This record gives sequence, structure tokens and C-alpha cells, in this order.
Amino acid sequence: MYDLIKKLVEAYGPSGFEDHMRELIRPEIEKYADEISVDAMGNLIALKKGSGDGLKVMIAAHMDEIGLMISHITDDGFCRFTNIGGIYPTR
Repeated sequence: MYDLIKKLVEAYGPSGFEDHMRELIRPEIEKYADEISVDAMGNLIALKKGSGDGLKVMIAAHMDEIGLMISHITDDGFCRFTNIGGIYPTR
């Protein structure tokens, strides 16, 4: 489990660039799912069919991470950053 978490945490996947994350996650969940698909938004959807007698459960999670992008470099060499997805500082 440690190796899987390490692989996922170290992978590149800021908002808008989830393709690599999806390709890392898919083989990890294939053995547990009856159907796997990707929708028009790029979401990875895994379905595990039950008997139909019990409750339905959905587990949702983000594949992406908050990224940083340099927006300005000062004359002194300091970098200013802006975020890529995830944080709305005005809210």
C-alpha cells in the first residue's frame, strides 16, 4: 500500500492535466470493477455490480491536485505564483 500511495502522491496531475493520473489509477482498480469508463469530462468511472438487494453506494474522489505556476519573476529574482485549480482565495 505504501508504494501505491507514494506513486500516486508523486505523480504529476494538476487541474486540467489528469490524463496521467487516470492512467495510473485505472490498472489499480480494474480488478475490483465490473465496468470502467471515462466520460466526456475525463472522469474515471468504475462500477461494481451488486445483487440489487442492498443499498447503493457511491465513492467520489479527486484525481487532480492543486498546481502552482510562476506568474512573475521580479528584478531581484523572486518568483510570484498563481494557483492552477482548487483554491478560491476570495471565498
